[in-house]
Amino acid sequence: MKIEITNQTNGIKAFLGGFSTEELSAKIEACKTGECSCNCDPAMMQKIESIDLESVDGGSTITITGDVDAQTLAPMMQECLLGDKL
Repeated sequence: MKIEITNQTNGIKAFLGGFSTEELSAKIEACKTGECSCNCDPAMMQKIESIDLESVDGGSTITITGDVDAQTLAPMMQECLLGDKL
């Protein structure tokens, strides 16, 4: 399992190796409702306009549009998806 996050014009794009889109979708919904078991920041979730999930070979890609950057989201995604703190 690996996470690679890159900044884009209006947000970030991440490749999540070894994750299924179903698993990620459930985790994203938990974050949106504030029911996640990790460090979901409600203020951060409000800055996000959209989250697009796509199945790719070897994992999934997630595109997050909004006032967010890789530096801020990387540690949160690492902890939420892998259970590791950076």
